[in-house]
Amino acid sequence: MVLALRVLFYLVSVTFIVIVLIQPDRRHGMSGSGGGANSLFGVAQDGGPLAKITMYLGVAFLVIALLQYVMQ
Repeated sequence: MVLALRVLFYLVSVTFIVIVLIQPDRRHGMSGSGGGANSLFGVAQDGGPLAKITMYLGVAFLVIALLQYVMQ
């Protein structure tokens, strides 16, 4: 059981890294900020499917890490 959990943890970790790296950059440096309040505090945007996948993988990563800690 511990081995299966560890393998799953590695798969989720690598997938999480890949998904984060293929997402487009949302900020364009200080020159793209424009100085407005919306750009200063950020505007609520739908991140699309990659953002949802990232969220689910992040939750899975944390849950599996906690399970591994408890099972040690």
